[in-house]
Amino acid sequence: MDAIKAVVQKVIRDGKHGPFAVATCVRLDGSVTFSLEPTVWKEQEWPENGMVVFLGELRQKRAGWRAKYGRFWKPSDEHVQHTERSTPVAQFLYPTSRQFPFDEACEHIVRELERRGWHVPGIDVEFREYGSGEQRFRLVSQIRSREWQLVFGRSQGAISRNYWNDTAGVTTIVIPRQELHVYDDESGPTLYRYVGSNYNRDREQFMARLKANSKLHGELRLYLVYKGECHCRNGGSDWFSKLPHTHPGYRSPYLAHSNDLGREYDCERGEPTLLHTAEVMAEFTAYLERVALAAITSHPVPDRIEVPTEQASTPFPASIGPLFWFGEHHDAERINEGKHDPHALHPAERYGLLGSDRCLVPLGDGDKSVPQIAYEGFLWCGIGEVTESTPIEVLEIPGRYRWADRDRFVIRVTPKRADGIYIADHAAYERRRRELAEAHPERERFTSEEVIDFMSARGRTIIPISEYQGGFAQPVVLINRELSLEEVEVVSGPHESRFDR
Repeated sequence: MDAIKAVVQKVIRDGKHGPFAVATCVRLDGSVTFSLEPTVWKEQEWPENGMVVFLGELRQKRAGWRAKYGRFWKPSDEHVQHTERSTPVAQFLYPTSRQFPFDEACEHIVRELERRGWHVPGIDVEFREYGSGEQRFRLVSQIRSREWQLVFGRSQGAISRNYWNDTAGVTTIVIPRQELHVYDDESGPTLYRYVGSNYNRDREQFMARLKANSKLHGELRLYLVYKGECHCRNGGSDWFSKLPHTHPGYRSPYLAHSNDLGREYDCERGEPTLLHTAEVMAEFTAYLERVALAAITSHPVPDRIEVPTEQASTPFPASIGPLFWFGEHHDAERINEGKHDPHALHPAERYGLLGSDRCLVPLGDGDKSVPQIAYEGFLWCGIGEVTESTPIEVLEIPGRYRWADRDRFVIRVTPKRADGIYIADHAAYERRRRELAEAHPERERFTSEEVIDFMSARGRTIIPISEYQGGFAQPVVLINRELSLEEVEVVSGPHESRFDR
């Protein structure tokens, strides 16, 4: 446990080692103290008795608990609480980057929406989480109204495989008749300008449309593409230095029209071929401040924000029995070390196993209760008891190949709750694959459409594990959440690979 929701009981303004506060939490025995110095307390105002606070980086001392991070509890924190004690609360990630002129306006929009409990008429807000262990983050992924849209997610990326930094920013902005894409490395930017004849009619199509190769695909001429470009000569006098170019890591001063080798439409009379990047960004900034932000702040801040009631966890069905998974060396090493002493691991590594939603493909019949499954991103688990003496060769997870050179450990999975866990029948995949093969005996391989066909056949069988009543010929369990260290155990390994024989 590394973060908690606590209630301030008293504030000591003249403590021996500086100002501090004492809080209590129903999840902990005893009290939690935290300094009010800026190195720990991240708000400009001090808390008062009875206030709810977010405390992180907890350490147990002889006299009780101490927190090394503190701030006021936010409405967004309520959305990420979990009923399981071993699951840490995700830290909310504000878009604090200041790389582009409109970044500050985007952060203000997020914070003003948060003050209103994310509920402002005519504005939809979506969230996403990433990271693992005790270094998990939650951020606004998209804000959309009828006239404008923001898409977030820009950051400096992963520090390493599982370690993330804490910066974020906007990646795409849509305002009336224009859409702008920006990137961390200052490549681009890319601008799309509406050039149709009736924007009120085409608004939804322009905002939602994937803008690529419109002329090549015979689509209507609704937009023009502009990309970053520089015209400096870099002190050179040769013909090459006079050509339009870009500088890695530096923002291009111009946005020049591009027909992308004839795959997009050309400019017509009266349509600009060159725009100033700074002027375009200033136009987007002004719109966000004067229109988008103003529309949000005109909506009153409620005296009390209603937060969703926490739903109780669904117990994992005892009828399913134990599960198993094939792990790599780094999985087994992390699990064993974490079960011995989780604080010996980096915070991002303090977890058992991780199911991910990072490669979604739409399957199923459109039922909202069925996830859009990315088979590569989920943990594929087999059903059955495993012991130290169980030969790995007899274990099979339907539809999942055990990579001979990597998956050398057998890991028992014992979920404490059914949330985020599904079950599918791999037999549907095999049946449809066999039908397609018999229909085209002359071919040596399947087309991409046929592969999607038999993958979808399996996808349509997916149901939440709590609803499974039996009957699948080749059941496979799909886990799309983070498993705690208490839910996994390394049973055996390392086993030799097929290449070692």
